[in-house]
Amino acid sequence: MCCNRSPEVELSEAAALADVFVLRLMFRLYWLPRQLSDYVAPSEDAANARAVFYEKKRLLSAFAAHQSSVKVRRDRKAVEYTKYFMISALALDTRLGACSALNGERCGIYDRRPLSCRSVPFHYSRAEALAESGLKAFVETTGYGCDTSETAPIVLKNGQIVASDMKTARSEAIAMVERDRRWSEAIVRRMKAGTQGPGTLPRLQEVEAGAHFGATTTSMSLAWQIAADVGLIGSEECNRLIKLQLTVIDRDLAASRCSPDARETLAGMRAEYQNHLHVGHAIVLND
Repeated sequence: MCCNRSPEVELSEAAALADVFVLRLMFRLYWLPRQLSDYVAPSEDAANARAVFYEKKRLLSAFAAHQSSVKVRRDRKAVEYTKYFMISALALDTRLGACSALNGERCGIYDRRPLSCRSVPFHYSRAEALAESGLKAFVETTGYGCDTSETAPIVLKNGQIVASDMKTARSEAIAMVERDRRWSEAIVRRMKAGTQGPGTLPRLQEVEAGAHFGATTTSMSLAWQIAADVGLIGSEECNRLIKLQLTVIDRDLAASRCSPDARETLAGMRAEYQNHLHVGHAIVLND
């Protein structure tokens, strides 16, 4: 078992799981040299750096909501990088050391679990060329329950993933992101527009400035409102999703397992969502 925290999910999955998790819209930035010759492989990549580089490039391009180029001075020469801007959703950890969907030691949403869970231990955004080292690290992680007995199903053979359910989850993730493309691109356009004030998205520059410290998160209600603004969902569906989030927030606030920090975050989100329902959203931009 690796359910020691709540999952990261894709945009469509966030809508499908709004009755399960308290969700935040999440932004991350990845850098990769444009040329293989400029790629400095980490130790885990070194044995098959070429395969890792090209698969990373393919996956980053598939999952990125926006790409841009930049030149950086490295070892006295200009190296051109591609910046990959990722948009997803993060389920808040409201239980210390455990996914909030756990029911005892079992998954309470097993039949509905997101693709990030279905592809464990070979997350769909991670290059298959790293599967062997990834599996080794997974098995050795303290607290993860992994069956390594002789009767355990074979998931990896000759460095390739052979478990059909994991392979399916990896391919479904790419298809899902492509279906969400119009949505993610609308979010990027709204970020570029740079509307200021409460309840607005961070600018792209803000996300980039904070990338060294980790991901940036903001209200998931903004993503659902943008989906409504561009006609992907109706306003009633947008409000339904926010009401579901309020129900989950109230559930978690009422649970004794909720930590003080999580309780403070949830209380702030509750006020924000209630305000959204009472006064409506900010001015709609033309996308």
